[in-house]
Amino acid sequence: MELRKRKIRAPLPIFVTITLFLLQLWAVTAHTNNSGESSAQPSVNSPLVKTSTRLLSSSPSFTGKRFSFRFRWRKRRRRNKVNRASIEFLFAHNLIRARVGEPPLEWDGRLAAYARAWANQRVGDCRLVHSNGPFGENIFWAGQNNWRPSDVVKVWADENRFYDVKSNTCQPEQMCGHYTQIVWKDSTKVGCARVDCSDGGIYAICVYNPPGNYEGENPFGSYTDNIGLTRDDPPAVIV
Repeated sequence: MELRKRKIRAPLPIFVTITLFLLQLWAVTAHTNNSGESSAQPSVNSPLVKTSTRLLSSSPSFTGKRFSFRFRWRKRRRRNKVNRASIEFLFAHNLIRARVGEPPLEWDGRLAAYARAWANQRVGDCRLVHSNGPFGENIFWAGQNNWRPSDVVKVWADENRFYDVKSNTCQPEQMCGHYTQIVWKDSTKVGCARVDCSDGGIYAICVYNPPGNYEGENPFGSYTDNIGLTRDDPPAVIV
């Protein structure tokens, strides 16, 4: 009998516990629903509701800040891409200048903007046409899009094999003016741009100030002879 009594009595505490738990759960759910309704219909005289209203009103502001942060982050990424190309252009130039003992060039944002504006005008046809502006220029076109800034500068720099330092001239029927502009001692600043052509390939331009390649002058600063380079060397073309 005692065992039977224990079997009968044993579920009673469990039943009571479950009942209390369900009552507590119902109370918490009801309180949460009431709080949501109060927040949806705020009362001006309730300080608690005012706090809830501030929290709700701050949520869109946080979303806006997060969106603004993402926008700035994406914008910064685009700027970094441009900066990486700029650094590559500049490093390639200064590496060539260092080999001949010339001081490094400085990147100039205004020259880069000038180069970008002219390159954008050439997107449609990518004709190798100089802007005829007040600066020195090197321009380049290639039929494929896999040319990095350092590759472009290397094509110009490889013209050094056609340059005769002693006579300060290019070899007959060869171009070397792109190389001499890169190492021109009086040039201190550079800005470059590179764009994809509409019909394929890339167009690149670097702008130098002060300009180089003056007739009768030596790129390394020795102007003792009258033999010099002409400024109308044909541009670099890679098909």
